[in-house]
Amino acid sequence: MSTINYRPEIDGLRAFAVVPVIAFHINPSKLPGGFIGVDVFFVISGYLITKIISKEMDADTFSFRAFWARRIRRILPALLLVTACTLLFSFFTIPRLEQQLVGVQGLMALASLANIYSWKSTGDYWGPTAEDSPFLHTWSLSLEEQFYIVFPALLWIFSSRKAVVIPRVIGLLVAFSFCLFSWWKTADPMAAFYLLPARSWELLVGALIAILPSKSHSAGRALNVLGSLGLCMIIVAYFCINTLDHGLALGVIGAACIISFSDSGACHRLLSNPAITHIGKLSYSLYLWHWPVLVLSRRAGYAWQGTRSWIMLVLLTYALSLLTYTFVETPFRRRESTLKPIFLAFMISLAAASGMGFIQRAYDTSTYEHPLWVEYNCSPRWAPSNSSSFFNVDISNPFYSRDVFITGTGIRVNCENSPPRVVVLGDSHATMWSDAIVSVATEMQIPVSLYVMNRNESPFFRIPIVRGHGTRNLTSEEKYAFDKMRYHALLEAKPDLVVIAARWHRDIKSSSFDLLSLLRAKAIPVLLIEDPPEIDMPSRNLLQHLAHHGQLSGSSIALPARTVQDMKRGVLQQLVERYDNVSVLSTADLFLSGEEVLVVEDYAPLYLDDDHVTVQGARRIVPRLRSAIERVLDAPPSL
Repeated sequence: MSTINYRPEIDGLRAFAVVPVIAFHINPSKLPGGFIGVDVFFVISGYLITKIISKEMDADTFSFRAFWARRIRRILPALLLVTACTLLFSFFTIPRLEQQLVGVQGLMALASLANIYSWKSTGDYWGPTAEDSPFLHTWSLSLEEQFYIVFPALLWIFSSRKAVVIPRVIGLLVAFSFCLFSWWKTADPMAAFYLLPARSWELLVGALIAILPSKSHSAGRALNVLGSLGLCMIIVAYFCINTLDHGLALGVIGAACIISFSDSGACHRLLSNPAITHIGKLSYSLYLWHWPVLVLSRRAGYAWQGTRSWIMLVLLTYALSLLTYTFVETPFRRRESTLKPIFLAFMISLAAASGMGFIQRAYDTSTYEHPLWVEYNCSPRWAPSNSSSFFNVDISNPFYSRDVFITGTGIRVNCENSPPRVVVLGDSHATMWSDAIVSVATEMQIPVSLYVMNRNESPFFRIPIVRGHGTRNLTSEEKYAFDKMRYHALLEAKPDLVVIAARWHRDIKSSSFDLLSLLRAKAIPVLLIEDPPEIDMPSRNLLQHLAHHGQLSGSSIALPARTVQDMKRGVLQQLVERYDNVSVLSTADLFLSGEEVLVVEDYAPLYLDDDHVTVQGARRIVPRLRSAIERVLDAPPSL
């Protein structure tokens, strides 16, 4: 069994990595850069793995089989336990239809493909879809496992000239990966976040530290101050960095300084404190357990609110982690004869995840109308040489038909040969109203153009239009093109009305004021559509959620509302007071039944999930929307 000299300060550094990650997931506003703890882990992993392999290569005892056997004993037992418990808990506590998604996610975690799956399917690590995935955090484990497959082969290839060639090769790879990260964080932020080529520079920094000569003893005391400086850099990153950017390098460099220069001195004494190293030894189990506990307890209906609740969450996570470390991690890691039971457990977990992932189970909701969800949704299909192919419009129900003319510059209704009188901007909270908007446009025979896009794509953009970061849906080039199209549509069409719908409590930024100021300067009226009340429901499927909790009975059903409506009204009121051309179309009262929200009426579901209404629900605003548009279009033009 290969070992290197134990360094307690590295266990302490693990504690300084895992605790901020947990704190960030509990409340991102308190520690906005806590996610950088994962980057600190990457540096530690790259260092330790390279140190072990390098030592074995020097002694001519390195074996790929032995290396991967150690990785299996180190990683899989605890992961299998957490995966099995997560699948079992999900089976009994969340709606049947949603269990399939959890099964697929578990399968990806076991196959070390969770990062690729999250990149393609879950999307934004900070987004609402990610919050529902109990295996989201395993993306970092998958990325490390992919690194462990590739990197040892690289060291083995150049092992004959280790001292001269390997540091240069690793240095070049660090530079290449960092440059790729720098490009992707703008062009494709989610690829930059999830994929190995863009994140390997962090692991390789640790590898470079391990392969370079150690500091001399005489210089030790003078250089130990760099270890303390590194700890300060990490702490600053935790509190000051809140986005995927070059600021990650602050945490990476800080971790590198601690590993390189903290074998003695003040930083060493702090990180070697027994209480801190204890947390560091539990860090892997803590990382595995904290996210499923947080997600699944919320999905089961328990709301973590208040200090007492968070303390209970932390204590539960600690207890599960201590048991896992004591009875699973440690015994399996120390015994070389445990590969067969690990393999058996792996196959059983794989079968369970596959079963949940590929066998779709759902409650019978046939007594109720099928929830309709029609999206006039602009999805990008970027072709730089032909901007007219930018939009791929998704009208999601194939049996649904409207007189809609689709162009390269948006979704147009009744305006194939004429400019739109109404332009609609928005995110998924605009696509959910789009059927109602198109209904009014068709009835009134007015030309309307829609620029609406799902998945948190903001209706607002900076003016003047500049190239910047990409988003979950759009690369930086696509975002630039989309913003230009919306901007020029507003200037060239000179519409009589601009309608904006969004999830208001999170969509007011400085770019909001850019757009609204432009519209005020052009004397164009703006109608903001108020959100419907959000309901207290952790599921993404209303009818399945109601069936799961035994609430699917009767022709009409109401659920408790979340306490965010006053915040949303405050945001809208702020805009009305600031801009004299802005008015609000109220919608919340159309769904309220006393102090609860009407989610089913006459066997028709009005809500799709916790904050989106169905087509049946959206139709409730048609009379009110028609009146609002008539008032604007019949009004005399502004001078």
